[in-house]
Amino acid sequence: MRNTGKRGLFLFRHLIGGRFQVVKCEMGRMTPDDLDEALKLHARVTRGLSMEIFVQTPEDDMRRLLGDDGVSLGVWFENRLVCMRALMTDGGWVNETLGHMGIEPDAARRTAYMDHCIVDREFRGNNVQFLTYYSMEHYIAERYDTMYTTVSPKNSFSLQNILSSNYVVVGIKDLYGGYLRLIMRKKLSMGMPIWAHGHHVVPLADIKRQRELVADG
Repeated sequence: MRNTGKRGLFLFRHLIGGRFQVVKCEMGRMTPDDLDEALKLHARVTRGLSMEIFVQTPEDDMRRLLGDDGVSLGVWFENRLVCMRALMTDGGWVNETLGHMGIEPDAARRTAYMDHCIVDREFRGNNVQFLTYYSMEHYIAERYDTMYTTVSPKNSFSLQNILSSNYVVVGIKDLYGGYLRLIMRKKLSMGMPIWAHGHHVVPLADIKRQRELVADG
């Protein structure tokens, strides 16, 4: 059973043969009761997907993300979960994750980590990743100053969504047992403006040049 604080939204649903229809969906906070639907969605989305692109969240972690150690938002079509965005909020868990990425722990515990956002194939192209991200900030902006996440450089669609949410690349590292990931960060409280004297255009495949730019700050 979901929380009652859900909101309606109308999305394109892709059907067989190139057809589509506009259907009513609902977005809201997930609870531990949604574990089965979360696991089903992960199984559908990750079927046949290489770990170089996306690493499936283990069931034990999923349970924590739906409970007191995280915040998870879902989009439902009828009784089927079609999108899930999950944020890790427990301070110890977040600091352990930051350690794997080579990032100093946050003693104040005002850092959160975005574990994943996945969308059912029938509902892709609706910008629900973007919508769920900013809905997530509504829940956490008062408690956290910084957010991290990771994305595969081969996952250009997810990378573009993360960049559109105002994250920046702060590292490149092999994670999850040896799979290359870009480490992304967003400061919710900047303190001072950033001055950019110029920019670089680097192909996603040019990992060597990306590493050089990150090393140069």
